[in-house]
Amino acid sequence: MNNPIVRTARAPAEKRQLIGISINVMLWIYILTNGNFQNIYITSVILALFAAVEIILIYRAFTARRSFDIILNQDSLIINNRTIAADHINTVFVKGYFAPVIGIRPKGNVLVPYKNCFRFEDERYIKELTQWAEQRQIKVAHKNFSRWL
Repeated sequence: MNNPIVRTARAPAEKRQLIGISINVMLWIYILTNGNFQNIYITSVILALFAAVEIILIYRAFTARRSFDIILNQDSLIINNRTIAADHINTVFVKGYFAPVIGIRPKGNVLVPYKNCFRFEDERYIKELTQWAEQRQIKVAHKNFSRWL
């Protein structure tokens, strides 16, 4: 594998998280307007945090449409012009079946960084990535993973 393999990917849209946060914002607005609360300041801070997360998710939903390249090199993985050395990768996660999302967790991280999450344009490329990881003794897990905002 001397020649790098270049594949096209996109960031995941995060629709489920956006729906969940939107429901939370609506519930906290209801609590705030209904008057059934102990402290208006705590309720307002919680509402502001949920609203900030919702704004971030809406922004990402619109920017997720742009495609970027994933390059599999002999000793590194390049995701959207960011290089991750193969020996710095702890786990490659594959989440989902119909529209799988890939997450690359670096060593020393508990959560998968958002910039290391993507969905391939063609699902056949998942097998290439998992083979690349297995050749470098990187753990491949087909399960849900948590990612950082």
